[in-house]
Amino acid sequence: MGIELFVFDFDGTLAHRPGMWSQCLFDVLDTHLPGHGVDVAELRVHLHDGFPWHAPDTPHPELGEPDAWWAQIGDLVTRAYRSVGVDPSDALPLPRLVRQHYCDAAFFQLYDDTVVALEAVRTARARSIILSNHVPELAAIIRDLGLDPLIDEVFSSAVTGYEKPHPDAFRQALGGIDPLRACMIGDNPVADKTGAESVGMTAMLVRHRAADHATVLDAVRSVLGGGPQ
Repeated sequence: MGIELFVFDFDGTLAHRPGMWSQCLFDVLDTHLPGHGVDVAELRVHLHDGFPWHAPDTPHPELGEPDAWWAQIGDLVTRAYRSVGVDPSDALPLPRLVRQHYCDAAFFQLYDDTVVALEAVRTARARSIILSNHVPELAAIIRDLGLDPLIDEVFSSAVTGYEKPHPDAFRQALGGIDPLRACMIGDNPVADKTGAESVGMTAMLVRHRAADHATVLDAVRSVLGGGPQ
């Protein structure tokens, strides 16, 4: 039975944002309050918990509207800034600026093999979708990165209310397709591989020390029958 649907993770699989959330908060602080004296590592300590994906067993449909999702993240951002000594009055506008900064596609970098891998899927007449624990604006980020012609649908946990590895995150993405005809490709052994396998999908780990394949292109070629090259 051939694979007709490729399900890709986004961050760490198709693209990466150097420094992720801690770097984003640092950059915003640097612009808004130059000379603040805060180190990016100090901010990182306060971002290890509090995002929806830190509690994947708990669905959050009530956060399905972008402003609702960002309101919760804004509370986390404010706490992080205040924890490193930013004055509450100075911290007040920062969550809005963090939202703007994080959603700017210019800060995301595609991996060298991403476009070639997606083109291979398209040539094989299979479908490509993205399933990611991400922000509500993920589809716009993907559009601005120029991937729209190669991606059939985008599922962001901020919109669906389910974080990987929750089984319903994968069931929504499958949309009724037989799991045996779908393949998940991602860089997280729990969120991507274990989660996909829990609903009967094939799953391949990439860009990880325990990876099945070094790159997304290698994984796609192995599924399509060409083998890694």
